[in-house]
Amino acid sequence: MGGVADAPVSACILVPGARIHADGTPFAMLTDRLEIALTLFRAQKAPTIVVSGRGGGGLAVDEVGAMRRWLEARGVPAAAIRDDPRGLRTIDSIRNCRRALGMPSAIVASNGFHVPRMVFLARHLELEAFGVAAPPLSSYSAEVLWRNRAREVLARVRACADVYLGTG
Repeated sequence: MGGVADAPVSACILVPGARIHADGTPFAMLTDRLEIALTLFRAQKAPTIVVSGRGGGGLAVDEVGAMRRWLEARGVPAAAIRDDPRGLRTIDSIRNCRRALGMPSAIVASNGFHVPRMVFLARHLELEAFGVAAPPLSSYSAEVLWRNRAREVLARVRACADVYLGTG
């Protein structure tokens, strides 16, 4: 894990989905992820950005569409964005990136609490991965930070079960 300058050139930048507003725009934590992915893309660290999460449905639930629109509005060519509308869990996003989309390597771009789990899962699912944590561009409340960290503890336990017990 490191910063933009440390990231190796990879096949893609993988951005996992997160909450979006009813109008189809990203919540702040997803915007953080997209901003770091855009920075990596502009630094020519990968030719492709994979947006992974819940896809389809209306504006309020289409994370993949929200991410695509956000990136395209900032100049990322549509052809440089690959959609993974089946990335409902982090492990799904990693698997789909490697198996369905055929990416041998990825820079995983997410919030700092999430990146270590993404790299852990990637390495166990044969996706060469380097993690870059998105700096928070908003000031998050203590409640939001606590809730995400608590959720991450449980998610890491589940990731270990998925990898070591084959439950995922």
